[in-house]
Amino acid sequence: MSIHSRVQSIPTTLLGKIDFPRLVMGLHPYDGVSYQDAERDAENLKLFSNVNPVADVIEHAVHNFGFSVTQVDHMIPELDRLHLQAIWEAERRLSTDIGLLAYILIPISLNGENVSYSERAHSTLFGYDLAAVGEEAYLEQVSRDEILKYTVGGNLDNLVTPKTVEPYSQADAENMVIDYSTLEQYLGFFAGCKILVADPGAEIDLLAAVGRFDLIQEYLDFLRGRFDTVITSVHHAGETIPLIEEHNINFDGYIVPVNKPAMYMFPTQDRVVSAVRNTSKPVIAIKPMAGGRYLGEQAFEYVLNNVGVESVMFGMGTKEQVTETATAARNVLGLSS
Repeated sequence: MSIHSRVQSIPTTLLGKIDFPRLVMGLHPYDGVSYQDAERDAENLKLFSNVNPVADVIEHAVHNFGFSVTQVDHMIPELDRLHLQAIWEAERRLSTDIGLLAYILIPISLNGENVSYSERAHSTLFGYDLAAVGEEAYLEQVSRDEILKYTVGGNLDNLVTPKTVEPYSQADAENMVIDYSTLEQYLGFFAGCKILVADPGAEIDLLAAVGRFDLIQEYLDFLRGRFDTVITSVHHAGETIPLIEEHNINFDGYIVPVNKPAMYMFPTQDRVVSAVRNTSKPVIAIKPMAGGRYLGEQAFEYVLNNVGVESVMFGMGTKEQVTETATAARNVLGLSS
């Protein structure tokens, strides 16, 4: 039994040098993100617009289902501060600590401009995937990806591609640097927080796509001076994970979208599953329920037992949603409630 919960403890896996739970609380939808549509986003923003409703859900997840770690972010400051306050409130109520997995965006600069989320970055990544698997396979993957459709405003015609926006050239890539002054501002957002795991953002994919593995290693070395455990988010895992390992870059683990409907699994589901199964590093799956489109025990059976990831991070939502999804996940792990 867990000290701070009335249910059987969630088992752990070794992540770097720490014991990390196999089930983790995600950030969404407390920042409004639903992966469904704008109407659902607005409902989330209204529902989670102050501390107590969020703290209630976190308290429910920790006390009744044994969660002990949650993701935190800095990219939407007002809502992300509210989330941190809710975590602290839940800790106060339960007289316990909740581990923090901090997503830290990588500020990539080109000629003084932050390009981490630029249209040219998206175009470069589209070309990166296309070159890996060919146009037919990639466009088939993209055409059925409802999460991707959501992220580009509800219509895949909005996708940025090398045909619509010029990707970064090799000359551009050689001039990219990491803006450490901006990075210090990002880290300052977490002042006073005890970060259990640092997670460089999925901009790792862009650096891999343009061949700047020296910057990836430089950034990893920087974070290792601040944090004991450093993993990385990878949204194009089918290509990026093998390349990272080919260049002997030693993260403690990866965060990767993995789900049965193959959403946000780039360049293709097969490539992602192969990369996950063949890495020796622990993988934390995200989006296991494909943004609410693939629910129940089947979602966790796929990521934990079929693909074989070590841990799963998923959004909490309301207390009722926590009860439903956490029960399904715990059942797959063989845990009693």
